[in-house]
Amino acid sequence: MKLELNEKAQNVFGDVRGIAKEILRTARLLANLDTSMKSTHQSLQKLTQGITELQERNTQIQDLLYMLPQVSEGLKIEGLVKRPPSTSNNTT
Repeated sequence: MKLELNEKAQNVFGDVRGIAKEILRTARLLANLDTSMKSTHQSLQKLTQGITELQERNTQIQDLLYMLPQVSEGLKIEGLVKRPPSTSNNTT
């Protein structure tokens, strides 16, 4: 009887030890997952910031492209304006 109880106790101890190892393994995996999630979150924040900056620059470029024909037209008008003839002081 004592031998049976001793054997059962060792089996239970082995089972508890196995469960403890699995709990530690799971805890390590969860810690790694937490680190990965934080890293992914930071990467997503940087990506979001980059996309926002690109959108702002795109808007600026569109505004400049919208103004380009107006500026070009303004330069054409200035080229058509006649300058008064220069007066030269040719006194003899």
